[in-house]
Amino acid sequence: MEAPIVKEQTYFLSSTSQERFFVKSYLPSSGKPKGILQILYGMAEHHGRYHELALFLAESGYGVFINDHPGHGQTAGNLERLGFIPDSRGWEIMLENARTLYTHIKKNQPEVPVFLLGHSMGSILARHFIAVYPVYIQGLVLSGTFEMPGGLLKALGLVVRTQKLFYGPNKVSKWFNKIFFLSFNRHFKPRPTPFEWISSSREEVDEYARDPYCGFDCSVAFYNNLAKGITAMKKAHHNLKYRKTLPLLIMGGQDDPVGHFGKDAMKIHREFYKQRFQNLKVKIFRGRHEMFHETEKEKVFMYLLEWMNEHLHTR
Repeated sequence: MEAPIVKEQTYFLSSTSQERFFVKSYLPSSGKPKGILQILYGMAEHHGRYHELALFLAESGYGVFINDHPGHGQTAGNLERLGFIPDSRGWEIMLENARTLYTHIKKNQPEVPVFLLGHSMGSILARHFIAVYPVYIQGLVLSGTFEMPGGLLKALGLVVRTQKLFYGPNKVSKWFNKIFFLSFNRHFKPRPTPFEWISSSREEVDEYARDPYCGFDCSVAFYNNLAKGITAMKKAHHNLKYRKTLPLLIMGGQDDPVGHFGKDAMKIHREFYKQRFQNLKVKIFRGRHEMFHETEKEKVFMYLLEWMNEHLHTR
């Protein structure tokens, strides 16, 4: 029997807030990885959705580490806890978990460069992460990212506070889920599921719709933290003190309604350019919100791999 090419492990870590969170790692069985990718995924999904990407990268010589956020996947613990996070410090706990995992990676692989990938909500976390933690990231990848104008963000905060006042933080907010999910879905026909916006692949959308750990309704507290997190990230990025040679790849889908069909990727590129970041790349793929689950996902995998290889030793 042949030895596996990839070594997979699952475990729990505890952050500084004493919150336990689930981690899965993928490492090449042949030896030390040439680089590591830490993944921060998006809202209402889980670590398992990145299994195929992680295997591809591990088979190509990279390690991959991914954790489940509070209220998500195995960190939530059961289906009844999906979408629920602490109202007072939910976003901060997500950031602390990301930092704890990064520290864990560097403790065990101190000489291996670490790339950070944030998808959708995770891209906001990733941008906030580099703004508040003085750690060395080899390269930053923002996937399915989006820009929320100040007026819309204030309106979101007002509605969240109103719902919190009337229903409390632990009320599941179906109203918000309609706004977030169904407004994206209206751009596509036919619409056999509420999730046509994530991918043009029928198989991928149906798998997402069948997965009880995906597309779940979130609590008022979750949306409260999301609004506060986006606001805090924007404030931190007004004067981002991070090395200007940081390699940055912004990936978007030309048919992604979350990112306004590729426009937000270009806006965010301009924001980094204005702050004199020197190593910027934007790639708009054919597809919707989740390029890693698109019909041409193999091309996306390869593009990411080649970009990481190119910047493995960039200082």
